[in-house]
Amino acid sequence: MSRRFWILLTVPLLLIVAWRFWSPADLSACSHDATAPGPLTAVVRNYFEGNSRIDWRDMDDRFDILSTPEGKKIAGQPKPYTCEALQILESPAFSQSEKIFTTALMFQLPIGEYMAFMDRTHQLYAEGKIDQEVMKVVIRPRGTAINYWWLPAWRQRFTRDAPSVLEANLIKYVLSGHYWFDYPGAGF
Repeated sequence: MSRRFWILLTVPLLLIVAWRFWSPADLSACSHDATAPGPLTAVVRNYFEGNSRIDWRDMDDRFDILSTPEGKKIAGQPKPYTCEALQILESPAFSQSEKIFTTALMFQLPIGEYMAFMDRTHQLYAEGKIDQEVMKVVIRPRGTAINYWWLPAWRQRFTRDAPSVLEANLIKYVLSGHYWFDYPGAGF
């Protein structure tokens, strides 16, 4: 009886801890007002200007920003730049190409922050502040998100947003888990 009691007590506690660990972060502290440009803004703007303001569709590799020294630094530890990234995505002063580059730099956010990032981009997409292509980059699992295709909270966000931006076959492929097995060789 004692063993059963401990199991019954431990399982709910573990579920609470798991729920808290994988719940989305609270990004409500991120200001909606434009603030002074920070390091992320400088990296994205310099990259865009350095490529002669070429649209991301005309580039050989739209995620080449991840290979620059500045991009590697931000992409390796993106959490401190989350609010600034959301300000870039919200601002009409930035092109959709700059928003694509910003989103790519956020691929390695911890899963809680990434889900909150997904929620905020969902709102920005609904408001017309980001286009369908930027939303595709957010929704399609890459970086941290690729390893959480099974997480109910991530799946809920994916199934909420994917039908409006991704093909039905790709959605089924991701939700089945096959995308995870094929992804390591597919690159970004």
